[in-house]
Amino acid sequence: MVRAAARASYGVAAVAGERWHERLAARLGIDLGGVTVFSDPELRVRVNVRLASGVPQAQVAANVAEAVDYTVQRDTGRKIDDLTITVDGIPMATDE
Repeated sequence: MVRAAARASYGVAAVAGERWHERLAARLGIDLGGVTVFSDPELRVRVNVRLASGVPQAQVAANVAEAVDYTVQRDTGRKIDDLTITVDGIPMATDE
């Protein structure tokens, strides 16, 4: 549910892993998630996103945080204690 909420946010190109090999796998089309959840005793969520080119990083990160927080609370009835959104980077625009 966290991944779907983040992915549905405007400006998010992908939800990708934080480690180099996870980012490489994501670029090759192998989905490793990009979401980490710890739930004992506090609910801590980490989401790593890759943005589309030309979108404002801060605004997209705020939108992702809001969407994830809302979705988790709506679907589980539990509030997130610690939410970390990491922007992996913006893909470079290519001239075709």
